Amino acid sequence: MSSTLAAARATGGISSNLSHPGVSPTNLLAAQPGMGRARVTPERRIIGALSRIGVTGTPQSAALPALRAATATDAAGDEFYGPKRVVAAPPTRVDLWEPLRSMDDARRVWEISEAQISVGARE
Repeated sequence: MSSTLAAARATGGISSNLSHPGVSPTNLLAAQPGMGRARVTPERRIIGALSRIGVTGTPQSAALPALRAATATDAAGDEFYGPKRVVAAPPTRVDLWEPLRSMDDARRVWEISEAQISVGARE
């Protein structure tokens, strides 16, 4: 157990897990002006084709890492879940990617998230 998780549990704080959906043809890749894409990209077409033949994930399989991270009885906190391979595989605990290991960055993202959430909050 990490010292961060131990401290969160000792103080009644919140711990969390991360997840990554792998590569799949979800609406995040769709052509949408709000996403900065006015038309379907060649990459999106390739991912869609690879999904149809089982090389990449599907929108349904993309949800599984988050579901496992949130509900698995063996998910302890401070863990990262995703497909065993980046493209398509059942979700499992995977090593945290190097760019995600900075506690300073994590704290900054948490603080920004709190500020954004409280902007519209009514008490």
